[in-house]
Amino acid sequence: MSIVATRVSTTFGAYQTDEMHNEIISVSDSGCWILRLPPMLIEHQGELERLLSKVFNNLPKSPDNIALARQMSLNWCVSKCKQNGLRFEDCVQAHHC
Repeated sequence: MSIVATRVSTTFGAYQTDEMHNEIISVSDSGCWILRLPPMLIEHQGELERLLSKVFNNLPKSPDNIALARQMSLNWCVSKCKQNGLRFEDCVQAHHC
């Protein structure tokens, strides 16, 4: 069973959506996923962790898989915002606080 390690940053710089795409998920030196979700989505983080674990279980952290995980995570964030009646832009704005 693969374990997804996560850290949530409490401070975020101002950045555009493309930067958000690259910052929402990264890989630690030990090969674990590191998530940095907008504050409005942190309560749902376990859902994304389970999804990443299910999709990427036992797969290498190759550049292609990391790019796919980033896109999947960004899509998840956009979808989760919509499900909760939030605009994705508002969620990203919360990073500026």
